[in-house]
Amino acid sequence: MERSLDLERRRLLQTTAGALAVGAAGCADLGGDDSHPQLEELDVAALQETVAEQSEASDGAVTLGVGFADDNLPITSELYEPNPEADISDTEQYDTQELDDVDLVADPVEELPTIDADEITLYALELAPGETRTMALVVRSDEDVGFDAHQPEGEPYDLDDGLVLNCYCIDEVWNAPAEGTWVRVIEVGLEEDIEDPESAAMVYGVFEGEE
Repeated sequence: MERSLDLERRRLLQTTAGALAVGAAGCADLGGDDSHPQLEELDVAALQETVAEQSEASDGAVTLGVGFADDNLPITSELYEPNPEADISDTEQYDTQELDDVDLVADPVEELPTIDADEITLYALELAPGETRTMALVVRSDEDVGFDAHQPEGEPYDLDDGLVLNCYCIDEVWNAPAEGTWVRVIEVGLEEDIEDPESAAMVYGVFEGEE
């Protein structure tokens, strides 16, 4: 497939304008004890300031820094360009950690740019209000582990005000195989009616899952 066609399809996946109702359905409020040691230690407002300082967004857009609080588990959570033919919510497990062999990740493999934050890795997404970005969430694990993700903490936007998420933080336990890879195609964006948009940060709390 020619590279120009890949880019065209990727743009179609990355940008959605108009009504973004998926924001309300993309994350469930799991309730119960949502305490997370790493999240409790993070200053999300300070992370937002870091994002704003390092933002290189073009006119009409802002930078959204996306992070994953997963230090409590033997996993790494990373964001890559998705296979342009993949659909949002496509999910697969693989018995390899070589991403060249993972078909939900684009070929060639391209990790999304990151922001230099001391406490946590933040992936930098350039977004305008009403725009969404499709990504391959890649979780690699040293051992077989179940996990889930709760509604992320965000500043100044959250799921109830400004963020569109579709969909990772839902009431479901995922499994990453030992020495393998779990991948899900997700979507993150900003609602269309944001006034005076500004750079933002959001961090998912990743928990050990229980069946």
